[in-house]
Amino acid sequence: MEERDIIALILHGNTNAFASLVEKYQDMAFSIAFKMLRNKEDAEEVVQDAFVKAYKALPSFRGEARFSTWFYRILYHTSVSRYQGQFLTSLREETLDYIDEIPEENEELNHMEITERTAIIQAILRHMPPDEELLLTLYYLEECSINEIVQITGLSESNVKVKLFRARKRFYDLLKKYMKNEINVLQ
Repeated sequence: MEERDIIALILHGNTNAFASLVEKYQDMAFSIAFKMLRNKEDAEEVVQDAFVKAYKALPSFRGEARFSTWFYRILYHTSVSRYQGQFLTSLREETLDYIDEIPEENEELNHMEITERTAIIQAILRHMPPDEELLLTLYYLEECSINEIVQITGLSESNVKVKLFRARKRFYDLLKKYMKNEINVLQ
């Protein structure tokens, strides 16, 4: 069933149909919230709040963007408003401490299995500032367009592009550092 059909059912009183949207988006919602908040309980609470807000605001959903874009914007703003930016400052400081703790593997990246590559990517992402981690996750893993990221975050298009550029550079620098450690281990 198409999402717009599910939304129509919900708007016509079938509240149980909302469960299918929750089921479809709960994992990614938790992932996004956890990347921003770095705390399981806070992330679960924010996701629940965001779903409640989305349910209540569903009559205002115009369908101009995908439901996921609309919902992730609600989630993003719920996360930010909950902590009013405090978490970014404290987590940036923690991130600097974590950079030296990236786990080492014994094989070169080109010869690793997909799961090992994924683990390295996730480890590097965890060591980045949450806003950059979120942008890379949305753009590369969720395959959101720049325009969708603008809608989700409320940032300007040029700001999203600049932040994505910086995030890519930081990711590349962290990957180079990781690979340098790999080469040193192999020698």
